[in-house]
Parts: sequence; C-alpha cells; structure tokens
Amino acid sequence: MNKRQRIQAVLSHRPTDRIPRYDIFLPGYRERWRTHHGLPEDADIHRFYANVDIQMVPAMQEGPLSSRVGQTDIDADTYHFRDSWGRHQKCSRSGTFFEVLETALPEKSLLDQLTFEDPWAVDGRVRQFQDAVAYAIEHDRSCPVTGVMGLFMASYYLRGEFELLTDLADDPPFGRALADRLADFLTAAAIKALDVTGTWDTALWIYDELGNNKSSVISPGTFERVYLDAYRRMIGTLKAHGLQNIILHCDGNCLDLLDLLIDAGFTGLQGINPSAGMTVPAVKARCGNRLALIGGMCNIHVLTRGSHRQIEEQTKSILDAARDGGVVIGTHSIDSDVPVENYEFYNSLLGEESWVI
Repeated sequence: MNKRQRIQAVLSHRPTDRIPRYDIFLPGYRERWRTHHGLPEDADIHRFYANVDIQMVPAMQEGPLSSRVGQTDIDADTYHFRDSWGRHQKCSRSGTFFEVLETALPEKSLLDQLTFEDPWAVDGRVRQFQDAVAYAIEHDRSCPVTGVMGLFMASYYLRGEFELLTDLADDPPFGRALADRLADFLTAAAIKALDVTGTWDTALWIYDELGNNKSSVISPGTFERVYLDAYRRMIGTLKAHGLQNIILHCDGNCLDLLDLLIDAGFTGLQGINPSAGMTVPAVKARCGNRLALIGGMCNIHVLTRGSHRQIEEQTKSILDAARDGGVVIGTHSIDSDVPVENYEFYNSLLGEESWVI
C-alpha cells in the first residue's frame, strides 16, 4: 500500500498493511532534529520519517474578508494586524500571542451588512495549495488531505469569543443566523479546496476547537440548537458532491458531543489528546466504527518528558485498540519540546511490523 491507499482504507474501516501514522513536524522540532543529526538546513524531514502517512494538511483557514488584510507598525516590537476574519489584532514580534482590539461584528446588527468575499480570489493562493500537494505526493512523502474552518471557531473569529458565548446563551437565533451564513461560505471554500488539492478521495479536516482540557466549550444543547442543522447541511452538501471522509479537528475534550458530531455527519475525529481526557481505547470502545480516530499519543507529557516505558505503554494501548481498524496513530504536532531521542524511540516502535509490539 502507498500512503494514499492506506489512509483511504483506514478511514473506511478496511484492513491496512500496518497502522497508519499522522504527525506534523513544526519548525522547532525540525531545527532540533537537524542539529541532533548534524544535517544541513535543506534536509527533508518528511523523507527521513518516511513511515508517517500524513505529514501536512494544506488547509483553507482564511476568512471572508480578505480585502481588509493589512499591517501597521506601531514601534520596533509592536504592530497592528487586520486578518481575513476582520479581527484587528495588537501583535508583538517578540511574543507568541496577540490581543484582539476589534472584530468584524462588534454589533449583531452588522451581520446583514457584511459582504463575504471569496478567499480563493487572492493572487497566488491556488498555486500555493497546488505546490503543497505536489510536494506531498512527490516520493510518496504524505497522503494529501485538505481542510477548512469550522462553524464555532469561525463564528467567534467574526464576533469575538466572549461576545459569541454571550450570544449563544442570550440570543440563539443570532448564533444560528451567523452559523448559517458561515456554512454557505465554508462549504464553497471546502469544495474549492478539495478541487484544487485533488483530495475528494481522501479527507477534509474541519477545524473547530469545541473542547478545552476538561469538557466541551459549549453544551450539547447549545450545539444542537445552534450548530447541528448548519453542520448537517454543510456536510450533507459535501457528501452529495462525493466526499466520504469528513474529519473534525479538535484538540480538546469533546466526549459529550460525540453522538451529535456523528449525527451532524462527521466520519472521523482528529486530535484525540490524552492530556484532555481523550484516549483512543476509550473513544473506540464508545464509538466503534462510527468514527475513524486519529491521534492518541500525548505530546504534552509522554513524548516530551515521559520514560521509554511510558511511551511504549501508550503506543501499545493504541495499537491494541487499532486491531479492528479505523485508527491512525499520532499526535497533533511535534515541536521543540519533544526530544529527538523520545520521538525516535516512538518511531522505532512503529516499523513495518507495527501491529506487534
């Protein structure tokens, strides 16, 4: 099997020659890896870890306000940035986080006046995605998949997180109206992403951070009242166009939303993070073959500072749960806090005979 065939099979709960793998290598780990092995700057990490089946996700996460994008320098360290979701952000070149000063919808009444633009109309964007996929499939580096933003995250990008959570409690009809408009926008963006990347036969990631480290951010009742129908319509349209695999990316704990996510049409869940109370064996036992599961390895505690025994035990628990299929082992991402020695021990456990440990 090549990587594309392996991912197609596992997401359809068909047998595979070995357990498929998912890991995204961030710049910090890439630098640590190059230094550890004494490799040049142009060393290709995707070919070095050749058994990782999905190593990149070219995803359309831009918003509907591309014409507003711009940057203003304030001083040597501080600048203001307006993103494609209309957020006016105060940013620091020496820091990681930013402060949102203003959103596109400071007042709910502005929703009807907001004109949504095509995020694919930006010069060079189609070629950027095509080049990323060409790189992925060259030498079978990675199975190409694509992605798009989800309804809850897109809603609070436009409205503001606190403001949206207040709306969901006080004015659910507004939340539904915003979700409906975004469902139309995101469906069109997803169809174009699938066309541009040629990934109708693999999968679409939908990025929606619906959970924190302990529970879902919104209640099942709120999801059902505000987002369920919009997601049904969005996913139903994508499936009617031929897409089979729609994967929710959620790093947090969304256990209490699982049945609703399946009802909405999701076929898989990526980002199963043990540090957020989500484990592959537990979710597999609950969902069976109703969801394909991607993740399970902890990049917060186990791969960062765990012993080899802890890494092996967690790996084995996922492999045991994966014997009936429908599981891709991996993390959300590998960054500089993961020692190369730890990752490569984990990597050694997942050779060609990775069904036996």
